[in-house]
This record gives sequence, C-alpha cells and structure tokens, in this order.
Amino acid sequence: MRMMNHRLDLDLAVSAKPAPTFSVRLRNAASRLVRAWLNRAAVLQLQDLDDHQLLDLGLRREDVTTAMTSAFFSDPGLHLTITARERARRHLRNGRLD
Repeated sequence: MRMMNHRLDLDLAVSAKPAPTFSVRLRNAASRLVRAWLNRAAVLQLQDLDDHQLLDLGLRREDVTTAMTSAFFSDPGLHLTITARERARRHLRNGRLD
C-alpha cells in the first residue's frame, strides 16, 4: 500500500465514534428534561412583562401563550427563540419594524 491508503485508514479509525451507552443516553434525556422544565419556568416569568417589554425581546403576548400551550415535555424556550428569530428575519427582509 502507498502512504495515501494508510492515511485514509487512520482517518476512518479516528472519526468512528462508539455508540453511546444506555447510561449516557439516560443522562442526556434527563438533562433535556431538566432544561425544558427550567425554560418553562422562565417563560412563565415572561407573562409578567408588558407588551412593550416583550416586543423589545422580539416577542408578542401570543408567542408566550403559544409556547406555554405546547406539549408538556417540549421546550418552550426553544419555541420562543425560533419565533423571535423568524420574526427578526422577516423584518430585516421587509425593511420595517412592527
């Protein structure tokens, strides 16, 4: 074999990752659940803000309500992040503010 073939074999050996064990998958799932729970509590605090403060964050009252009515195990913080980013992209594309 030439040097090129040896190098390719080494690259493949380094890039192969072992499958996560059951305990690692369980820990990751528990971590996601705790993060979603904490984000749900933070989103509940957003309901105390007035409409102008929410608009400063790129959100509307309906966005917060929709995020809180999503599935229990889903992450409402992620929903709000996506909503705010999409609204910002639309406004930049249209060149106006709401």
